[in-house]
Amino acid sequence: MEKRVVLLVLVVSVSLTEGWRRVTTGCISTTSPLCYKNSTGKEEDFYCTWAESNPKQKPTYMLHIWDSERKSVIMRVNTGRQAQKYLLLEDLGTTSRKMEIWVQRQVGNLTCNSNKISVVLECVVKYSAPQITGMKRSAKKRTLNLTLDKPKDNKSAIYEIRWRERDSEWQMDTFETEDNTIQDLYTLLLQNQVVYQVQLRRQARLLLHPCNDTIHALWSDWSPMVDVPLEISRKPVIRWVEKQRDVSRDVNLTWDAPPAEQSVGGVTYKLNFSVWPCEKHNEFKSITVNRTFQTSITMSEARVSIIAINKVGISPVHQIIIPAVKHLNACSNLPRTNITKKTCLEWYKLEDGDTRPTTVHNSSHKLFKDIENSTDVEKFVRHYYFLHTMNKKHHQTHAMCPFYSEEGVPTKGPDKVSFFNVTHESALVRWHSIPVVAQRGFLQQYIIWISEQGSTTHHQVLANETSFLIKNLLPATSYTVSIAGRTKAGAGPNSTVNFETQSSKGMALSWQDQTIIIVCVVALLCTIICSIAARRFRSKLLPVVPSPVIPATAFSSPHDQDLSSVREEVHDIILLQVQDLIKPRQKMPNEQSTLLQEFVFEEEEEGDGEEGVTDLSSIKSCCYPNPSYRGQMLQLPEPIHMTNNTYKDNDTESTYRTGIFFETRVLECDQTSL
Repeated sequence: MEKRVVLLVLVVSVSLTEGWRRVTTGCISTTSPLCYKNSTGKEEDFYCTWAESNPKQKPTYMLHIWDSERKSVIMRVNTGRQAQKYLLLEDLGTTSRKMEIWVQRQVGNLTCNSNKISVVLECVVKYSAPQITGMKRSAKKRTLNLTLDKPKDNKSAIYEIRWRERDSEWQMDTFETEDNTIQDLYTLLLQNQVVYQVQLRRQARLLLHPCNDTIHALWSDWSPMVDVPLEISRKPVIRWVEKQRDVSRDVNLTWDAPPAEQSVGGVTYKLNFSVWPCEKHNEFKSITVNRTFQTSITMSEARVSIIAINKVGISPVHQIIIPAVKHLNACSNLPRTNITKKTCLEWYKLEDGDTRPTTVHNSSHKLFKDIENSTDVEKFVRHYYFLHTMNKKHHQTHAMCPFYSEEGVPTKGPDKVSFFNVTHESALVRWHSIPVVAQRGFLQQYIIWISEQGSTTHHQVLANETSFLIKNLLPATSYTVSIAGRTKAGAGPNSTVNFETQSSKGMALSWQDQTIIIVCVVALLCTIICSIAARRFRSKLLPVVPSPVIPATAFSSPHDQDLSSVREEVHDIILLQVQDLIKPRQKMPNEQSTLLQEFVFEEEEEGDGEEGVTDLSSIKSCCYPNPSYRGQMLQLPEPIHMTNNTYKDNDTESTYRTGIFFETRVLECDQTSL
């Protein structure tokens, strides 16, 4: 214990003395040199480095290595302005003894030495910073599996790992690995849906006896900080657009990036293309960080698969099929010889007439004449072939055509034969084309037979037509129409349908016109019925009050009239109730009747006796109330009874007095009984 205290006091005194010397002399020394090797191998060279405190002075350095046991200089090396030196093992000699190492720094005539270190070089090992060669994250297990590179000597090592969520505190852990393994592995438990950052460093496990001192265990530098994204759970959604050229198609592929938490640290995409059918494993691959890709493919079917790759894994594979171009219905030029390029002949059976089947035949050496009559080609069944060529990795399609090894007649006629726009002299017939599987050959035309009372005419239309206008027909006549398809081998069964033309008398309207007329007639009838019903309904609820009828009267000029006041005298009047007028008339006694005395209108005569003034004092008439104006009469309990006096027809006058309208009939008698 006392020795340790004395040693500590000595070290402190030396440090203070050296520091005072630096202050008084103005010398600024470097840090103590650090010399090590990168593995535990005995044949390893060494590397020494130190830190310069003031590089602007452009100092020069001298590295000193002193053998402490033999008290001799092992090496004195001028490194110039480099603050490092690579030491060869043969220059050092033995490395198992303790050595003292320091650096002398010189600026002009001013020199100073760094602190000395005492080490056994054989035990000083500093591994390189570990590299994360692979990461695999599992959301189900909540784990992160790390794959690390081995140290140079392939020995076991002590690792220190730290991890954190972004901008949070570090968490630390240590672990050890085994010797003689291909890779170092470690599993870290992490939370789901959280992005992490990870760093590691390591040191050698020193098992030699002189190397037990911890001063010889040097940690490596920290590895670069790595972002740990989430695993990519969904496959990329890929879209494609093609542009057809003469012998190939240009395809432009695009896809979306994964979410931001899954794209941390970058995403790469791996594409596989299968466009050459003659070699099963002939696929070309492309790895890109872009989300677009352009390439050229043949006219046949092509397959593209894509996966997204981030630092912790890969996405599920998404495969798309770019279908072949639309199959042709006929081809006139069938190649019989090879083309002077690398070729691939591809053929298959069109089972439903258009769809590419799962079984596809291909050959890189056969000619078309070799497969035309081969056992792989069935008779009376349509097949399709592509002739591909490849030149400097450019895939092209030289020819594509349908073909039959042997043609036959169709097995059925056209479907759904129907007639439209039938008139007294024409009709339009339509049908569905015969399916390819029932054609059994290349359909050349349709034959149409039109029969009527033993007379038959026939017409021919092209195979791509599905309608025909029949003309010059007779009115009100029944016709039979038969339609059949014909190939190179002959005509097949026909489809027969009957129809009848319209009569020439009263040219029948088309069904569209008939529908319009019917709708208009129904709408008109509904309008008339509703109008009548509305009138009856209104008449029952709201009786009509008639307007008074005032006949036109000739008026004299105001200058010619007597403007004296007119006096109106009313004698006896009896007003009747309306319901009493409705009762049948009965002969009432004279004592129950009351005479309505005459109305006398008297005017004072002017002294000058002007002509043109009407004298109403001499007018006496029998007057009856007009029955049509019962609603304007006051209701009294006594009815009005008329006498049996006779009067002349059409000899009436209308008079309006004090708000009551009277219709006056002029009778032979001078008085009127009511």
